[in-house]
Amino acid sequence: MKTAKCRFLAPAALIFLPVFALAQAFTFEIASPVAAQDFRFKTAAFVFRTTGCVEPEKAEISATAHGLVDGARRSMPLKVMPSSKAGVYAVIQQWGSGRWAVVLKGSCAGAQAGAIIPVGQLGFVRDASKFFTHPPTAAEIDAALKAFPEGGYK
Repeated sequence: MKTAKCRFLAPAALIFLPVFALAQAFTFEIASPVAAQDFRFKTAAFVFRTTGCVEPEKAEISATAHGLVDGARRSMPLKVMPSSKAGVYAVIQQWGSGRWAVVLKGSCAGAQAGAIIPVGQLGFVRDASKFFTHPPTAAEIDAALKAFPEGGYK
């Protein structure tokens, strides 16, 4: 009987394994503005795309800048510009001097994603960016702002 079970399970695993391998969690991927191949985004702070969303045109996305300016905490909603490609967006810089991080929040078909993208003098800081399977919490945002090096990211 063990042999019969193994004969059935092995082919079944080969059939269903690719289906599970293709499943991907809803998340964000960030890149420089040139990656969007959209001339309207050339002055963007960065671009991002959603992955793991079956219908990316139905994803709900928001962005907020959180910063420390002269020791005071500030936040402002940001305009997220969609590209002509479904699931690709740009964040245009709308903040001034200080230490800033862009917080992305999104949902797609019940799945949620979040990201904290620190921004330095030369643009977004990929190595310090954090990605989540939930909207970032206030504590996670505070930790990201506190993690800025003295003098900010270059």
